[in-house]
Amino acid sequence: MKRPLCLICLLFSAIFVLRMKLMPEPVPDYGNLDGRQVLLEGQVYRKEYKEQASSGRTLVIYLKSVHILSGSEEGLGDSQYSVRNPSEQNPIDEIENIICDLDGENPSEPKLGTFLRLEGKVRLFAEAGNPGEFDMGKYYRMMKLSFRLDNARIIASGTKAWLFREGLFVLKEHWAKVLEDIFPPKEASIMKAMLLGEKNGLDEDTKRLYQQSSIIHILSISGLHISMIGMGIYHLLRRIGMGIKPAGLVSATIIYCYGLMTGMSMSAGRAILMFTLHLLGDMTGRTYDMITALSLAAALLLAGQPEYAEQSGFLFSFGAVASIGVLLPALQGEKKTAGQALAAGMAVTLGTLPVHLMTYYQFPLYSILLNLAVIPLMTAVMGAGLCCMLTGDALPGIARIIGGIDRGILWFYEQCCLLGGKIPGGILVSGRPENWQIVFYLLLLAMLVAYEYRVDKRLSAFWKGQWILAALCILFLRADNGFQVTMLDVGQGDCIHIRSGEGKNYLIDGGSSTKKDVMEYQILPYLKYKGIDCLEGVFVTHSDGDHCSGILDLLEEYPDMGLKVKNIILPDIGRGSVDGKYKEIEELAAKKGIRVLYMSRGQRIEDGEMEFLCLHPIGGYETDEANEYSLVLLLAYQGFTGLFTGDVEGAGEAMMWEYVQEYVGEYNAEECGVQKYGMQGQTGQNSMGTGRLTLLKVAHHGSQYSTGEEMLNKLLPRIALISCGKNNRYGHPHKELLERLERAGSRIYHTPEYGAVTVEKKGREIRVEIFHRKGKD
Repeated sequence: MKRPLCLICLLFSAIFVLRMKLMPEPVPDYGNLDGRQVLLEGQVYRKEYKEQASSGRTLVIYLKSVHILSGSEEGLGDSQYSVRNPSEQNPIDEIENIICDLDGENPSEPKLGTFLRLEGKVRLFAEAGNPGEFDMGKYYRMMKLSFRLDNARIIASGTKAWLFREGLFVLKEHWAKVLEDIFPPKEASIMKAMLLGEKNGLDEDTKRLYQQSSIIHILSISGLHISMIGMGIYHLLRRIGMGIKPAGLVSATIIYCYGLMTGMSMSAGRAILMFTLHLLGDMTGRTYDMITALSLAAALLLAGQPEYAEQSGFLFSFGAVASIGVLLPALQGEKKTAGQALAAGMAVTLGTLPVHLMTYYQFPLYSILLNLAVIPLMTAVMGAGLCCMLTGDALPGIARIIGGIDRGILWFYEQCCLLGGKIPGGILVSGRPENWQIVFYLLLLAMLVAYEYRVDKRLSAFWKGQWILAALCILFLRADNGFQVTMLDVGQGDCIHIRSGEGKNYLIDGGSSTKKDVMEYQILPYLKYKGIDCLEGVFVTHSDGDHCSGILDLLEEYPDMGLKVKNIILPDIGRGSVDGKYKEIEELAAKKGIRVLYMSRGQRIEDGEMEFLCLHPIGGYETDEANEYSLVLLLAYQGFTGLFTGDVEGAGEAMMWEYVQEYVGEYNAEECGVQKYGMQGQTGQNSMGTGRLTLLKVAHHGSQYSTGEEMLNKLLPRIALISCGKNNRYGHPHKELLERLERAGSRIYHTPEYGAVTVEKKGREIRVEIFHRKGKD
């Protein structure tokens, strides 16, 4: 049997992952601590400096073996405590690890290994509320971190410290300061991330650019760093006459210390373990097998944390190495040609493509060629950076000259990324593939590899290409079509996505007053998750920030966010009612070449069998209250009816309801004129249908002052959707409103409890899918 250790390690890895899936560990619930002032103690095992826009550079410490001593909403006044001895009785069950943001008033910096007693406010990590949104809670649980302690103040500290680990931290900070002195701020942040694993101060624009261009991996401490530094030291020691075993031992020790100093990330841990096994092979005269070493590293990491199997960093790191070790020989055949670098790039791209699509929901097609230019230059970047770091104190002038090499290469990287982003169709937004697609794709690649390894006669390049093309077709297949309405969880705000039966996409609003950068972190990830890169229309019901803040961000960055917008649709109101944000939307859209349309009562937009009818406002409506002129839309599709009310209230809601009662009768499609894109001047009859309203987007986030009893009794909505923030200061949704909906027989879904809510029409069946519970009704 070939590679028996590899097979054993793979078997154990599979067992660890299956156990996690079949018998998941219970998730601790710290909800009762969220927002409370607590007193706790624990041991410092990691620390780092973090750049804050408001407070500058602050210290963040990580505690393990944490015990909560007391806590109250009023706070703690008594600070006369001493640090407990680790052998004492635990006051409260032990919490694994936490992060503490110190408040800046602490008298001295705590050393690694010391026990601290602190007080501060508990803040839980945010859970994802929408498909595609980054799940911070899940990520930090995987990192075995329970919660964050804000504005932490050190009450008392012990004296015992890890002097060696503390020395490594001091050395890291010293070298970071050297890099800051040599390079401009942006380049210094890149070099610190690349050489020291310090990403907190990384320039955000650069990070976004590298991520979009799929070269973000160069900023992580990984196999390239470990092999270059470790093997460089090993060969240097061997050249000066040191024996194989002493040189290997010294090199492994130095590289392990380097990993500790840079934070020992998962990818660094994998690379250090494989490097050590390589040295052991040399020291014992045994052959080093990369795939066996990779399998052993995976088994050891998954034994400690099986949830790594779902983490993108783990999948990227192991997938790239596995692609080089397994897929590359099958692609290039027995002969090593001049195109080996291209073949290696193709192998890594094909092997990690599912991870790209699972993580970013898009793939930059130009990244294959970009990486061919970027990766070979990394040796020069790291070599020059290490020289700058090591000589910057003694020879700052020479270090700055050497640093010019890095500045030039980093400038080249940036220009390549910017140029690639301008290529028409250079970024393919495919959405997240289904699990079965990923399985079939990987199965086809595995069959190709098996055929190349086991059959004497190899496939020609043409048939290999056809095989790979078939696998790609399966992976990129998008079968997720059909009519769908999704209310996103944007906190205290509104955003609704509608997909027509023809597969075209619309948004109604997109803003939040409680979530910062809602377009970047909630709305855009959701759209890319769905494979959407073009919106036929964006309805802005009114100009309040909780309905349009994300739309404004999109227009300001347009088209850099990679989302095309064909039409912005605003309520047709009198110019006396137009405020600053309304004007800003008009001006930004005109500047970016996006058509602005205005909609008023009776006008319609048609998309195949789907139609929007405007119920409010009347053309030229004048009011001082933005909520009163809020755009109200009736959606009809094959018997499905949905009413989207924005924040309409008061006189505006009364006018809307009067129009519904007077003019909107039984629906007869043949009698209704249809005007695409709702150009002004067209009115006509439409309807709510002959039965109950299918869906109601409840007005004004569930305020008791909207959505009156009479309207509910007439419409009798089957499904009521409410978008509001968790524990919002307005108390939405109000109890009175919920009671009215219950009396109307509505099934109520609100975002704080369910997250994003999707309503689908499948034939005659209406299905509701909620995000938090992954359930279906």
